Amino acid sequence: MENRTTIQVSEDLRKKLRIIASKRDISYQKLLSDMISVFEELDKDKTIISIPTKLSDKIKEKIKDTDFKNVSEYVTFILRILLYEKADISREKNTNKIKNKLKELGYF
Repeated sequence: MENRTTIQVSEDLRKKLRIIASKRDISYQKLLSDMISVFEELDKDKTIISIPTKLSDKIKEKIKDTDFKNVSEYVTFILRILLYEKADISREKNTNKIKNKLKELGYF
């Protein structure tokens, strides 16, 4: 027998989950399965970010024949690039400000 954990869900929460499932046009069981897969992917060093489904689908298509395992990995990669470039730009601006100040003071 496989290991099982029982989680008690209040009737109020169960109703809300059924409403969410119906809005997504999926079964309650599929919704629970999706939720479990999300929690399995998470660890204490990650968070969840929502993006539109159409955008996610486009990313999935774009990364189909790449080394990216999933949308999350790709988005993380892109965000790191953007943040790094912004940091470089800020560093460059600060360096230029310092050089200009040193020129004004006669050091260059």
